[in-house]
Amino acid sequence: MCINFKNLIRITFILTLNNLHSQTLDIAKNIKTIILNNSKSTDPFFSFDDNIELSFDDLDSDEKNYYYQINHFDYNWKPSKLLKSEYLNGFDDLRIRKYRNSFNTLKSYTNYKLKIPNNDLSLKISGNYSISIHHSNGDRVFEKRFSIFKNELPIQISISKSNIISNINTDQQIKISVNCDNCSDIYNSSSSLKLIVIKNNNWVNSQIIEKPKYVLSNKLIYDDIYFKGGNEFLNFDNSNISSSSLRIFKTTLTDLYNNFLITDKERTNTIYEYNPDINGKFILNSNKNNDLSIENDYARVFFNFKTNFYDLKREIYLLGNFNNFKIDQNYKLEYNSKSESYKGSFLFKQGFYNYKYAYIMSSDKNKMKYFEGDFWQTENYYRVLLYHKKIHDKYFKIIGAIDLNTYNIKN
Repeated sequence: MCINFKNLIRITFILTLNNLHSQTLDIAKNIKTIILNNSKSTDPFFSFDDNIELSFDDLDSDEKNYYYQINHFDYNWKPSKLLKSEYLNGFDDLRIRKYRNSFNTLKSYTNYKLKIPNNDLSLKISGNYSISIHHSNGDRVFEKRFSIFKNELPIQISISKSNIISNINTDQQIKISVNCDNCSDIYNSSSSLKLIVIKNNNWVNSQIIEKPKYVLSNKLIYDDIYFKGGNEFLNFDNSNISSSSLRIFKTTLTDLYNNFLITDKERTNTIYEYNPDINGKFILNSNKNNDLSIENDYARVFFNFKTNFYDLKREIYLLGNFNNFKIDQNYKLEYNSKSESYKGSFLFKQGFYNYKYAYIMSSDKNKMKYFEGDFWQTENYYRVLLYHKKIHDKYFKIIGAIDLNTYNIKN
């Protein structure tokens, strides 16, 4: 690690276990294309007055009865001690009433949608939340996490190349300032303040900063926050599902459309190449459909990935916002000795997708690594959330939020 001892004390790294902090947990195999957004953002971070919509597809296409629950969490995603009535107006554990079957598609599916607030409930407070989808018997189908904030304090953020010589070519350094009329009101012995920085909407790539580096009467300054730059995401676009494109070299039609991607190669020891991306997200799109929710079809997308060397102990997976960067057996690639590459085919709804390849070792399944290298020039998206809790409060509020892309990162 490149930071000095004092910085290690100042910065606490948590949220590294993928199965605990992925934003979607335990996704059922028949569930695809989980989207949580509103009219202003496709990110799972919303201001208190925003209207939120959750949508997902069930490939079984049998019009199941799905129910939803709203759960409240601490800043580190531990269940809060609040009663439902303390963070909800109304009642949850209700059936999702809005669903429609796909129209004119080879792959049949049912699309479900849920809006919050609705006639049954609304949220009372800020903080970390989840929407848990389950069957009538209580069996959970998946859980989608999000954060609600109230911007009570203005925050500034700047990002630069690392000032540590040993990592100057690989790391990005973040400096954050919180402006407060009287900072002793929020940062004192009778309250707790947590600053969380999240890279590319991926809670696995996040840091909890316990203390500011400098405390002034009207400003809290957090500095020496370092992230590995990583690399730009790979992508494919199958909006025109029946045609080839820049990264889809062949398309065939069997029971479904089959999109074959060009071979991807490991980028660990390569030089940086600028490749515009959307930081791991995906966008539904089509060249002819009007209602993307039910008219977009699913294609079987074929991936072919060559590594620098074959290691029997490595398990290789496809990751992106489509599976919330989660190590998921549904997106595992298998080694093909004939082509000397890793192959896999997975269903994707028509659209534009970002993705990366990652691996875990069979001896340590909690530590995930990417095949991409680290470059300070990489364009990344950082989200900052400021959590506050007074000594007598029962939960952490989110009192400030800001986000920034590193388009103009300082050299």
